[in-house]
Amino acid sequence: MRDQDVQDREELNQREGCSPFQANIWGEIAKMVELEPGDIFSTKGKGILGWLSRNLMAPLTDRFHYGLVWEKVDDDYFILESISKGIAIGRLFFYEGGDIKFYRVDCPNELRGQAPVELTRWGRSLYDYLLIPKLAIQGIALFIKQLFTEGRFRRIRAEELTWVQNNSFLCTEAVDIAYDAVGVNIIPIGTCPVPSAFKQAEIDGRITEIKEAS
Repeated sequence: MRDQDVQDREELNQREGCSPFQANIWGEIAKMVELEPGDIFSTKGKGILGWLSRNLMAPLTDRFHYGLVWEKVDDDYFILESISKGIAIGRLFFYEGGDIKFYRVDCPNELRGQAPVELTRWGRSLYDYLLIPKLAIQGIALFIKQLFTEGRFRRIRAEELTWVQNNSFLCTEAVDIAYDAVGVNIIPIGTCPVPSAFKQAEIDGRITEIKEAS
């Protein structure tokens, strides 16, 4: 008789749209780095929003989508992220084949581990679609202001954007509020948590990229 654990995993893979072969390959990829609850993952930006993030904001970053690692399961990890339907639970293998990086927040382990748990308090929150046009309008206004006050265009910094937290979240907002909830400010309070703000947090040492295991 087939081992029940193997059978259960194959059934899960089929429901998740991943073949056993793909799951095994992703398991090998996931083993390349040792992830812990509360670690941050990010993927490379695509499309017009990715282009705007790379070319109009400072400091420069090619990262665009962010989420949290929750806990290890089999050869994979549960993740929490804000996507088009809002805060959602998923699996890391959803990003198989993507350009993905991982980061660890500079804080005690117990606070890192609690951050994903705290994010579940907003588990029914929606995606913050309205923030995108608001930021676009602000960006245009800031570029016009630069032209008249500085005589040139330059990249916009996150702290120049006006932002008020509500109960809807972009992906970066979700990661930021999860850590705010445990008293760790990856992004300074009042600064809009756009991808460039996470790059600044990396520069400042508040988060550190997790390199491949040697």
